[in-house]
Amino acid sequence: MRPIDWSGMWVPEMNPLEVVLRVSMVFLFVQLVLRLLGRKELGRYSTFDLALLFLLTVCLRRTLVGEDNSLTTGFIALATLGAWDWLFSWLAFRDRRAARVLEGEPRELVREGELLHENLRKTHISRSELLSHLRSHGRDDLKSVRAAFLESNGRVTFLFREPAQ
Repeated sequence: MRPIDWSGMWVPEMNPLEVVLRVSMVFLFVQLVLRLLGRKELGRYSTFDLALLFLLTVCLRRTLVGEDNSLTTGFIALATLGAWDWLFSWLAFRDRRAARVLEGEPRELVREGELLHENLRKTHISRSELLSHLRSHGRDDLKSVRAAFLESNGRVTFLFREPAQ
């Protein structure tokens, strides 16, 4: 076992500005790809989605920080990712148009008990998946649903009809 290299663990091999630039470019590219793939809906992770996210980190590690294993470079990369996340959250909070672009909008899936097939297709939600969400609310009949929406966070929200009296 070799001794701990206390000073070496902090000395970066890459220019910190290059780390910021690399991380920023990769972060923005990954955001674009995941948005185009429709994976922004965080509440809908399947095992395939989780595998994709795990493999993304493995594939992009060297792209982000190259061969540099210093703590300094790792901290700069993490701080850059955090800064982008904070900036996007702030923009979404401050500007409705930015929020629509960054977070998406709710999409109606059911109207007056009828499936909106075009919106189901666009959101890649099958009838059986929607019914599974409905059963998690203790219901099993679409006729009891006044409206259902896929929210921007990936959750499905149901508005139920008032029971007949």
